[in-house]
Amino acid sequence: MADETTLELIKETLGYSDAQWESWKANPRNLKIAENAAEVGRYKIVAEVTSCYGCAAGHKVGDRIVFSGNGTLLCKESPDQICFGLLAPINPIVGGTLDKICLGEDPTQMAFNAVHCLDVGVDHGGWGEVVAKVRVERTGE
Repeated sequence: MADETTLELIKETLGYSDAQWESWKANPRNLKIAENAAEVGRYKIVAEVTSCYGCAAGHKVGDRIVFSGNGTLLCKESPDQICFGLLAPINPIVGGTLDKICLGEDPTQMAFNAVHCLDVGVDHGGWGEVVAKVRVERTGE
């Protein structure tokens, strides 16, 4: 089980009332996840654009869209404009990474890490397309 300091930090971060907190703690899954909560801050999820054309948001090869281990978009490490059509396919990988971290598994190992934006490209009636490779990096914390 997670130590009391970690649990108190989770309660404060999420802003739970005492009643909400008791309900949260009554779920054994939450307590298991809390055991690995400190690991979340030790990872970043990076989606790097590997090919691109016709992107209305202006994405280009080499752009990095960066999330913290808890799935929060790190705006200062990402482009000023991010296309929702690219965020949508990245979302399941971000959620899966958080799940791996919380279960104590190695989040840097993934079988499928390439994503394609929701636009189908000019050849199929769309405007453009963006492909990105997603990886998980250990931050060293």
